[in-house]
Amino acid sequence: MDIASHLEKVKRFERYRAKLDPEKEFEMWYWMSLSGGTSAINAALHAAELTDDGDYFCTQSVDVYMQGGKHDKPESWTPRFMWDVDLIHIHMPEISKPLTPKLEKAYAAMQVIEDVRDPCVRGGKKITKKIVRDVDAAYTTAVTLCREVVEEAGVGEKKSAAKPRSTARRSASRPSAAGRTR
Repeated sequence: MDIASHLEKVKRFERYRAKLDPEKEFEMWYWMSLSGGTSAINAALHAAELTDDGDYFCTQSVDVYMQGGKHDKPESWTPRFMWDVDLIHIHMPEISKPLTPKLEKAYAAMQVIEDVRDPCVRGGKKITKKIVRDVDAAYTTAVTLCREVVEEAGVGEKKSAAKPRSTARRSASRPSAAGRTR
């Protein structure tokens, strides 16, 4: 996927993330954070020329990508082993080139989000305000750094790109999902 498409995905994830109550709807808010952050990482990796963008998409099997198809004909895609292309999670797959300092910091921030997944989303750990603040801060850090990498490379979004919106402070005053109208 190309840089502009990754950044467009980040915007979509952020729109939905902003509508969710991070404490009461933690799992969906978390997945929007993880997915948005991973899309930002992929855009920055492409902008830094550490991975290749292209007409392919990830599968859930590391290093297996679908390539060469037509988007309206799923049967036309062919599985291929590929390296140094889009990640599905940080370190999945590993890339062969060293990260830039900003990308190292963005990876570290994403690791905070990744570390929350198993105990909180899969393991039933109680969601606290601190967990929400930590995920929100990590997300904001990762996306901001990735947008800086893209801007410095002169590709993707324009310099006037909006910063990621924090949603952690909104939970106390927001009605539950059942009480909201869309």
